[in-house]
Amino acid sequence: MKSRTTVLNSTAAAALVLAIAMTVPVSADDGKEIHIKARAVSSTNIIRAASDLVDIRIERWSTDDEREELIQILSSEGSKALASALGEKENTGWVSFDPRGGGGPGRDPRRAYFKYAREIPQAEHKEIILITNEYPGYGQTPQAADGAKLANYPVSFVLLKLRESDNGETTGIGRMFVGAKLRYDMASKKFVIDEFPMDPVYLKDVKIKMK
Repeated sequence: MKSRTTVLNSTAAAALVLAIAMTVPVSADDGKEIHIKARAVSSTNIIRAASDLVDIRIERWSTDDEREELIQILSSEGSKALASALGEKENTGWVSFDPRGGGGPGRDPRRAYFKYAREIPQAEHKEIILITNEYPGYGQTPQAADGAKLANYPVSFVLLKLRESDNGETTGIGRMFVGAKLRYDMASKKFVIDEFPMDPVYLKDVKIKMK
């Protein structure tokens, strides 16, 4: 089993830091559901043509109060407590895999429900962070996903980087981490991925539209 410690300081990973720690509130546009389509490609074979289709829906954004509560729980009690707290939250959306995309590695097509969703506007693009206490593409529990392998990695998340083109179409890229152990570093005020046992899934051809 691989184990790594990573500070979230890259462009994509920084979205997680900003999404939870930012003080400016973000609200959904007129309450419309956001529908995102993408292709999931294993990071161990990123140039592979065949991949699963990914369907992501965002039904609401997390509130500032929810964000502050989750920061406090993660800071004082750790990732497992965070996962439990997420389980008590109202769904913010969901993600599912469609193996009809052309030969993906047999991922579970059932929906995994997000419990935290945040959008971070940037100067020329926007970033979205989605967090769940389930295991997208593998099942709702670590036993369903891979036995004991994920038992100590209680949260999963999706990071998206999106840009609107001149014709109004919003596209981008992303990554999905299935199973991770997080902590909040008080000194640097950053979230740190202590461990993630599986390589992230790359999301290509990401397209977003309002419903």
